[in-house]
Amino acid sequence: MQCNICGGKTFTDMPARPAVRCTGCGSLERTRLTALHIARFIALRPDMRVLHFAPERGLSALLRAATGPGYRTLDIAPENYPGLGVERFDLCRDIFSLVPNSCDLIIHNHVIEHIECNYTIVLQKLTQALTDTGTMLFTAPILKGEFTDELVIASHEDKLARFGPMLHVRRFGRDFVGQTLGMIFNLPERYDLCATFTPDELRAANVPERHWDKYTGAAVFRVGRGDLR
Repeated sequence: MQCNICGGKTFTDMPARPAVRCTGCGSLERTRLTALHIARFIALRPDMRVLHFAPERGLSALLRAATGPGYRTLDIAPENYPGLGVERFDLCRDIFSLVPNSCDLIIHNHVIEHIECNYTIVLQKLTQALTDTGTMLFTAPILKGEFTDELVIASHEDKLARFGPMLHVRRFGRDFVGQTLGMIFNLPERYDLCATFTPDELRAANVPERHWDKYTGAAVFRVGRGDLR
């Protein structure tokens, strides 16, 4: 078992998730699954145009090395990503500046739960920025239970008290994937990671079995322009 991004073989605990964070590059289950999807489905090349939001350090190094100057890292708070050359980009205000049919690959992991605007429009605009053969890979924290979505006018302190330190303004409930993300994209009726990767591949990349047969925060959505409903 080793990290399929940096080759690291030691992993530390996350709350309620033992031995899942790579000590080498900091990757988590969702990051390594994203890398598995890239290796299986994306032919990385030097002339690719890539947008990587809230970039993970290890995945960023992999993509930058493979795609070169067309690779861009973006976030609303670039100061949180020292050394990664992150450009400031507000998905609520800057999303309309993206040029349709201009990107080969877009990646964002655990981003849409933070944005304080209509996440459906954001996902649509990101998808429309893809070329006809482009791909978007993304994840969100999908939890057991209900879906909630709250936009409030409040101080930062009040928002912390309301939404917690991670400032998740929406919660994607597993029982409502079809009524939320499934209203934007054509998604499989049943989530089955083993229909895409073998158990040996998943275990080798330290993707625990609890992520294999249901939507979780590690579930990677792989979509293109043709998947928009």
